[in-house]
Amino acid sequence: MESTIRVAIADDHEIVLNGVKSIILSFGEFSVDFVASNGKEMYDKLLAAESLPDIVVLDVSMPVWDGYATLDAIKKKWPDMKVLILTMHKHELGIIKMFRSGASGYLLKNSPPKELKKALQSIVENGLYFSELVSGNFLSRMQQTNILPSLSEREIQLLKLCPTDLTYHEIAAKMGIPETTVAGHRMSLFEKFGVNSRTGLVICAIQMGLIQVE
Repeated sequence: MESTIRVAIADDHEIVLNGVKSIILSFGEFSVDFVASNGKEMYDKLLAAESLPDIVVLDVSMPVWDGYATLDAIKKKWPDMKVLILTMHKHELGIIKMFRSGASGYLLKNSPPKELKKALQSIVENGLYFSELVSGNFLSRMQQTNILPSLSEREIQLLKLCPTDLTYHEIAAKMGIPETTVAGHRMSLFEKFGVNSRTGLVICAIQMGLIQVE
């Protein structure tokens, strides 16, 4: 019999909180150890817990401590804790910031229940969840062959700057090249990694070991 995957959930909307809890419990192999209405409450419950959950599911917009502050506190206290971020909006730089701070994955709140189950299972099995951002065929091919795409020096430089808070305009200035040239390198990287967003590029680069999260 497989071990139960233990989850904790923090969300300040009671309907959403109870809904996510019910959905997770319906999967069968999961338990919900405790819930919280804000990040500080979640952190305090983790401190008081006799044993820690396998995954913490965090809302981004919460009172007292939001998702960013809570993630930072959790990762400082428990560096190996897996955290899945729930969000209403796909703010690319915000999501990248979450991954840079150690998030294991993110999921839009309008995703179907099967996607939530997939996210939780992927985090337990692989340490990260990629959502629709990264081509599954690409990742599978890279993992099987262990061959990375050939990258130019400029592409590597851009790839290392993607996880930062810099806009593409600021990246162009830092690299000392026109923004249109940065756009060309970006499109080349998208094609090579099989992604269509900066977030997907960052996640794929993390998985491939090309960049490191904090």
